[in-house]
Amino acid sequence: MRAFWARFRRRPPALFGLSVLVLVFLVAVGGPSLYRQDPWDLAGPPFSPPFGQFPLGTDTLGRDLAAGVIHGARVSLLVGLVATAVALSLGTLIGAVAGYRGGWVDDALMRLTEFFQTIPSFIFAVVLVAILKPSLRSIVAAIAMVSWPAVARLVRGEF
Repeated sequence: MRAFWARFRRRPPALFGLSVLVLVFLVAVGGPSLYRQDPWDLAGPPFSPPFGQFPLGTDTLGRDLAAGVIHGARVSLLVGLVATAVALSLGTLIGAVAGYRGGWVDDALMRLTEFFQTIPSFIFAVVLVAILKPSLRSIVAAIAMVSWPAVARLVRGEF
């Protein structure tokens, strides 16, 4: 582990990426308590420039862009983490069962996995969200449904 961090510190792009990720995480966790402005409130005149009354300016309706970014980071992080957890769980379960059981169970589960891989991911996700009515849950479900097949194939190969 020590060698990993030593190599990691020698790569500026890796350090920059880690610092951006940590910054987004801190903004998502602590931002709404520090910046209490509601992102949907009409805060000022439309198209206010940045660094004046509003740190990032305002949009076409006069809403504070900094409030939108801070509150949006929490939702984005939540969707990403939950969708990844669901996709990893589903893919690991299907891949493990297929690899462990073998035979016709393996064939059936891998054909199901291949079926999901043949559908274009973006189009499938958009259709799923449209069918399930747009919400946070449907977005998480759609991302998880297009992400699990790669995990299942990898886990099956390891078994």
